[in-house]
Amino acid sequence: MGDRDGERAIDAGTVPAGAQPQTQPTISPLPSRLGPPRTHMRLARRRVLCDSLSRSTAPLVLLSAPAGWGKTTALLQWVAAENRPVAWLRLDAGDNDSVLLLTALIAVLGSVAPVDPSLGESLQVAAPPVWERIVPRLAAALMAAPAFLLVLDDAQHVVSPECWRIIETLLDSLPAGAGMVVSTRLDPPLPLARLRAAGALATFRGAELAFDRTETEELLGLLDVSLAIDDLDALLRATEGWATGLQLAGASIRGRAADEPLAAVHGDVHEIASYLLSEVFAIQTSATQEFLLRTSVMSRFSAPLCQAVTGRRDVQAVLARLADENLFISAEDDRDWWYRYHQLFGEFLRAELERREPDAVADLCRRAGEWYLDVGDVPQAIGYLLQAGDHDRAATVVSASWTGYWQRGQSETVRRMLQTFGDEQIRAHVELTLTAGWVYSAIGDPQAARRWIPAACRTRVDDSPSPDGAVSLRSSQALLRATLAPDGVARMRQDAELAARLESSPGSNWYAEAQCHLGTALWLTGVETRAVRHLELAVREGAAANQAIEIASLGTLSLIAGDRGEWDHAREYAQRAEERLVELGFGSHRRTLPLLLAQARLLARAGDVALAEQADRIAAIADAMVTVPWMTALAGVMVGECFLETGDIAEAAAWSGRALAVARTGADIGILEARLQRLRLGLQGRTQSEPISPAELRVLALLPTHLSLAQMAEQLCVSTNTVKTHSKALYRKLGVASRAAAVDEARSLGLLPGP
Repeated sequence: MGDRDGERAIDAGTVPAGAQPQTQPTISPLPSRLGPPRTHMRLARRRVLCDSLSRSTAPLVLLSAPAGWGKTTALLQWVAAENRPVAWLRLDAGDNDSVLLLTALIAVLGSVAPVDPSLGESLQVAAPPVWERIVPRLAAALMAAPAFLLVLDDAQHVVSPECWRIIETLLDSLPAGAGMVVSTRLDPPLPLARLRAAGALATFRGAELAFDRTETEELLGLLDVSLAIDDLDALLRATEGWATGLQLAGASIRGRAADEPLAAVHGDVHEIASYLLSEVFAIQTSATQEFLLRTSVMSRFSAPLCQAVTGRRDVQAVLARLADENLFISAEDDRDWWYRYHQLFGEFLRAELERREPDAVADLCRRAGEWYLDVGDVPQAIGYLLQAGDHDRAATVVSASWTGYWQRGQSETVRRMLQTFGDEQIRAHVELTLTAGWVYSAIGDPQAARRWIPAACRTRVDDSPSPDGAVSLRSSQALLRATLAPDGVARMRQDAELAARLESSPGSNWYAEAQCHLGTALWLTGVETRAVRHLELAVREGAAANQAIEIASLGTLSLIAGDRGEWDHAREYAQRAEERLVELGFGSHRRTLPLLLAQARLLARAGDVALAEQADRIAAIADAMVTVPWMTALAGVMVGECFLETGDIAEAAAWSGRALAVARTGADIGILEARLQRLRLGLQGRTQSEPISPAELRVLALLPTHLSLAQMAEQLCVSTNTVKTHSKALYRKLGVASRAAAVDEARSLGLLPGP
C-alpha cells in the first residue's frame, strides 16, 4: 500500500462492520501493562549502570540485549530515583495494531502530559483518523508537557513499521528535558544512526548491563550464597556477567556445603540455562513440579486462568509462594493478578512437559483457549486453540468475531489472527476463506489479496448461516463479489441482486450493504432511476446499521445528481456526507471515494484551485486500496473530467490514463466506457485542431505493440494502405514524426495507458 506521512489507508468501511461477534472485543489496555512490573525479589544494586543512565541527557535511551541481561531490573532502579514523572508501558504483540498501541499510549501518557481523555474516543470507529487527527494531537500534548520519562519495555514485540512510525513521531515531539527509554532484545527500526550522530541517542548493551564483581557478590548474597574469590571470579567469567545466569547459578548452589567444590559452569547462555534450570526444577516437590509443568503452556497467567487449566483451587496461594521463593516467576501488576515465568525458565518447563506428558499439551492449551474465549480475548484464544490442534474451532471463532474487531478499527489484530493459520487450513474452512477474502480486499497486503480474493469469490458455498452475521454463506460471498466486481459491473449487478434478495430484512448492516451495492451496480449499468431508489434506502438503513454505507451512498447519489445536472441536489448530498464523515471521525478509506469524487466535481464547477489538493487525496486512496477495476476507472474518468473542465490538460490526461489502463484490460466498466471515450475525445479537441477519429484510435492502440503495419491491418480487418493512411494522420495530428514519438505523445495526453 502507498502511504502519506506514515498513514496506511485502511478500507475498513468496505468490510461489513455491523455483524455482532460471539464475544465483544475490548481495546482497553490491561492495567498491568501501564506501569513497571512488580517484583518480589530483592535486587542487587546496579550503582554504576544507574549512574550512567542518570547522567544521560539524550532524548532516546536504548537498552538492547538478549533475554536475562537485567534490562527491566536496571530500569526499575533508575526510575525509582527519577525526579521526572515516569510513564511506563510494557509492550506486547497486540501493539502491532496501531489502534491498540495508541490506546495504550494515550492511557499511559495521560499521567504525565495534558492528553485530552476524549482522544481515545476517536479510535472507536471503523477507520480511525490515526494520522489526520490522533497522532498530531497526541504529539501536541507531549510538546506542551513538562519534562517526563516514557519507558517502552519489551519493545521487541513490536515489528509493525507503522507503529514504530508513531513512536518515532512521539520521540520527535518530546519537550525539552523529557526522554524516551526503549528496552528491547532487538534494535528497533528507529533512525538510530541519525540520532546517534545528533547526540540524541544513548545506547546500553550487554557490556554495559553485565554485572561486575561487587554486584555479583551482592546478588549471590541475596540468595544466601557465599563463594571464595576464585570461585566467584570463575563464575563471573563463565557467565560473562549475565544476570540470569548468575541468578540461576546461585539458586542451584544454594545450600552447598562450604567445603563442597563448585561445579564447573561452561557453555553458551542456553547451555548454562538448560543445566541450571534443571537443577532448580529438580529440587521442587512433585506437586510443585506438576503445577509448573502444566502452567508452562501459557506465556502469562492469572489465578483464574491457572485454575481453568490445572483444575486446582489453591492457585493464587501457589503463585504467591512461588514468587516469594524467587522461582523465576514474577507478578506483572501491583495486585499480584497476572504472572509470568522468566522466558528461559518457561521454555525449559514447556520442553520438560512435552518430554514427560506429550499428550497433555493439547488438552491444556485447549482449556486455556476456552478460558480466553470466555473472557472475550479472541486473539489469545486462537493461539491456544491452534496449539491444541483444534483448527476448526479456531477458524469458526475467527469467522464469527472478526467483524467486531474490524468495527473497532483493529484491522491489524484481524490480520494477525488470520496469519496464525496456514494456507491449507484457511482453504479447508469455507467461512475462513470468505473472511480472508473480506479482510485482504481491504488492507494493504497485495500478495495476500491476490491469493485470497479469487479464492473467496469462487469457493463453493451453500445456504448455511454465515458466522459473520450474513443470512448465509451465499449471501456473504455475493456481497463480497458485488463489492469487488471481479467479473465486471454486469456480473456485479447480478451478485448485488442476489444479495438483496437474500438480505431482505431491514435493520441489519447486511441489508444496508446489499442496497448500496445494488444501487451502485444499477447506476454503472445505466439503470439510473432504480439506482437512486436503492441508494436512498441504503442511506436510511446505513445511518442506523453502518455509517460507512451511509457516507458511500450519499456520495454516489451526489455523483448521479451531478450527471443529471441537478447541482443543488449534488451539493446537498455531498454536504450531508461530509457532515457525517466529520461527526464520525473516519480516517481515509475506500468508502469515502464517492464523496471525494463528488466534492471534486463541485470544486471544478466552481473553478476552485483546491481541486488539485482534492485530487491528491483521491489518488492516495486509489493507490492504497486493492485494485477494483470499476473504482479505478470511476476515479480516472471523474477527476479527468474535472481537470478538463478547468483547463488543466496535463492532469486530465494523467487521470484519463488511469481509466484507460483499466479499459485496456478488457474489464467491464459499464457506462464508464462511454464516458472515458468522451473524455479522450475532449482531450483531443483541446489539444489538436483536428480530432482523432475512432478508426485512428484503433490504430493508435496497436502502435505500442511490435506488430507490423501488415499485421495490424490483419488484426483490424482492413488493408495495409488504410493502416498507413491512419498512421500518417496520427503523426500529423499528434505533431510527431515517428511511431515511438506518437506513442509517447499519446501517453502524455492520456490517449494510451502508461508503459
